[in-house]
Amino acid sequence: MIHIIYHGYFSFAIHKVVQDLVSKGTDVFAKPHTDYVLLAEKEGVVARDMKGDPTPDAILFFDKDIRLARALEKTCPLFNPADAIALADDKIATYEALAPFLPMIDTIPAPFHYRPQAPKDEFLDYVEAHFGYPMVIKAAKGSFGEQVYLAKNRDEAKEIAEKIGATDYLFQPFIAESAGVDKRVLVIGDEILGAIERRNDHDFRANIAAGSTARPIRLTEEEKSLALAAHKKAGLAFSGIDLIDSHDGPLLVEINSNMSYLGFQEATGIDVSKKLLAYVEAQIR
Repeated sequence: MIHIIYHGYFSFAIHKVVQDLVSKGTDVFAKPHTDYVLLAEKEGVVARDMKGDPTPDAILFFDKDIRLARALEKTCPLFNPADAIALADDKIATYEALAPFLPMIDTIPAPFHYRPQAPKDEFLDYVEAHFGYPMVIKAAKGSFGEQVYLAKNRDEAKEIAEKIGATDYLFQPFIAESAGVDKRVLVIGDEILGAIERRNDHDFRANIAAGSTARPIRLTEEEKSLALAAHKKAGLAFSGIDLIDSHDGPLLVEINSNMSYLGFQEATGIDVSKKLLAYVEAQIR
C-alpha cells in the first residue's frame, strides 16, 4: 500500500493531484497530515497515526511538514525524502546549496528579522547596485507564484518588504528577456519526462496559477543537463525544475518537491501520476 500524505487545507491544485494519483493506483490511500501526532518516545520523536490505518509500504509526501516527514521516514520509505523537501521549500536554502555548482539566478537574502520591517538604506544601496530596478522580491517559502513581487523603485521595495512580514525573503534581478516565461521540467528518478513552456502575457510571473498558458517544448542538451544536475544534487526522487533563458544561457530559478503537475500532464499528454506510482513501486520491491 502507498499512502499519499497531503496538507488538508493546502491548495485545491494539490488536492486534484492527490485525487489523480488515487484514481491511477490500485492500492493507494490519501491521508491528510492531520491524521498524525508527533510523540517523544524512547526511540526518539515518532509519528503516530491517530486513525490506525494499515502501515504503508511507502509514502508519497505531498506536504511541507518537515517534522512529520522526518518522523515518518524513520519507519517507511518517503518520496521525496524530508531533507530534499526542506531544501526545495526554502528558496534561500536552495540557492546556498546549488548556486556554487550550477548556473542559477543571482540571489541576495534579506537580513534576518523578527518583525515586519524594511531593510536599512545601506543594505538597499548594496542590492540596488547589484540588480537595479525593476527588482524581484519574493518570500523564501511559497508556491504558485504567491508572495512574488516586482519593485520598480526603493519605496516599492520597502513597501513589499513590510508586506511580506516577518518571514524570510530574498532579492533577485529582473531578467527582462524571460519576463512572464519559464520552463518547467518534470523529473522522476534519473529520467526527464518532458518540459513545458509557461507563458504569461499579462504578468511577469510564469506560474500557471497566475494565468499562464502551457505548451510542450524540447529542451537543449544544456538545459537537460542543468535540470538533472539540480534534481540529483537536491536528493529528489521526483521534481519540477524551473529554468529561464537569459543572455548568459539557461538559469536555474527553483526546484519543486511536491509540485502540482496537472497542467504539465494536460499540455504534454504524459501521465505523470502513473509514472510516479510505477517509480515508487519499483523502489520498494
